[in-house]
Amino acid sequence: MYRVALDDSGCVSLPRRVIAALDGSDLVIASSSPQHVLLAVEGQRQPCLSASLGAVGIADVLSFFNMFRQTGILYLDLPDGERQVFFQDGEIIFATSQRYEEDIGEVLCEIGKLERKALNDVRSSLEPDAILSQVLVRKNLVAARDLWLATRSQVEKIVYNLFVCQEGSCYFASGDLQRDDIVRLSMSTQNLIMEGLRRIDEKALYMRRLRSLDAVLSYSGRSPADLVEEEKKVVSLIYSTPATVGQLLVRSGLSEFDGLRVLYQLAEKRMVDIAGAKEEPLDGPISELFEIFNAVLRLLYDCVGDKAPGFVADANQFMREVPHPLNYVFRGVCLQPDGTLNGRQVVKNLLGLEEIDQMKLLVEGLNELVYMECMGARLALGAQGSADLIRRVQEITARAKRLLG
Repeated sequence: MYRVALDDSGCVSLPRRVIAALDGSDLVIASSSPQHVLLAVEGQRQPCLSASLGAVGIADVLSFFNMFRQTGILYLDLPDGERQVFFQDGEIIFATSQRYEEDIGEVLCEIGKLERKALNDVRSSLEPDAILSQVLVRKNLVAARDLWLATRSQVEKIVYNLFVCQEGSCYFASGDLQRDDIVRLSMSTQNLIMEGLRRIDEKALYMRRLRSLDAVLSYSGRSPADLVEEEKKVVSLIYSTPATVGQLLVRSGLSEFDGLRVLYQLAEKRMVDIAGAKEEPLDGPISELFEIFNAVLRLLYDCVGDKAPGFVADANQFMREVPHPLNYVFRGVCLQPDGTLNGRQVVKNLLGLEEIDQMKLLVEGLNELVYMECMGARLALGAQGSADLIRRVQEITARAKRLLG
């Protein structure tokens, strides 16, 4: 939640991300009380309901619109990105998400309808305004029916993942859905709610058995004769080399929930041994890179964080929206309380690459993040006020360039 101050003249400073999204639009006060003010863009759909998640559960929010057969769009602003859920007469018909894991390309790979290499090749040459799904169909990489199935799976995944959200905000704008860029699916909102709640309970059970995503699993040596195909596939991944729960979820190609379910079943059948997570220290040039960039990020946060509402939120939003291949660097990554990054978390995203390729991606991604924060510093401090800060930033990042050669 952003903290903003009201000055003596009645002005407030909004976060840069919010200002950019408004794009100079005029605002109207949609509702107000001594405890809140709700602003809306003039001439657009007017919010008819707003809520803070945590105080209100997502199941209650979805049930409300289903019960009263509402038509419109539910907008959600969550810590890991924005979502939109489309309702027609109370039933969910479509959903979109900014989360990388909920992208249609990732879903196609997850359900086995698209090869990872083909997806990466298309993404690397995608035009800025092109729609990924249309390009995949046009190149005959995905059949229209497979795309429809993947879209349905994508919407289900987006909705189910909402149930783990304990913070964020949402608002509902009612009105007919005239947009041409949505697929109108026939889905039962009540069934989605019941399944979402069931998955929350079952995931908690799985994680109690598996401990954490960093827990290390190894093959126990027992005969795999009575295993189903999914279980055999996962066992083959650790037959000779142990791996963490998180690594197996990625390598198996299963969704997070289905992957955890299979690992839980293997643990119950005593096919895997579970060991505590090992903290591998960062060393060598990669460790030095993070020392350099974290010094820059800490400096920027110390100088700007208190003066620019939403400075950290803008940086986290930036990391969620960077294009391919930098999105691999920042998957699931947020700034720490001191404005720095957890190096181990970032490096986990790049496992499997050669060290030099890891370093190149890291430097490119971290340079983009620092550049974005420097822009925020200029806005918060002014050109003159930020000049010395940016000069110091440039001196520190020059060390990274020399390290990479």
